[in-house]
Amino acid sequence: MDSFLRNDLAIIFTAIVLCTAIPTGLTYWFKAKKAGMDADLKMKMLELGMSADEIERVLIAESSPDENKKHRI
Repeated sequence: MDSFLRNDLAIIFTAIVLCTAIPTGLTYWFKAKKAGMDADLKMKMLELGMSADEIERVLIAESSPDENKKHRI
């Protein structure tokens, strides 16, 4: 372990891996969490008896302006 810490190339490689792996992992974790929350919201709206059009209006209203462009195509 001591020789590993003295190897500059190993330290640089480890730093690069950590600086790319952690943000990437957090990005995908956030996307998965958001997808789960969206699915829960849709299930609750279906349980309340909302129609597909009503659900679509709610989802468009709660999305960001950039996401609204996707829905209006």
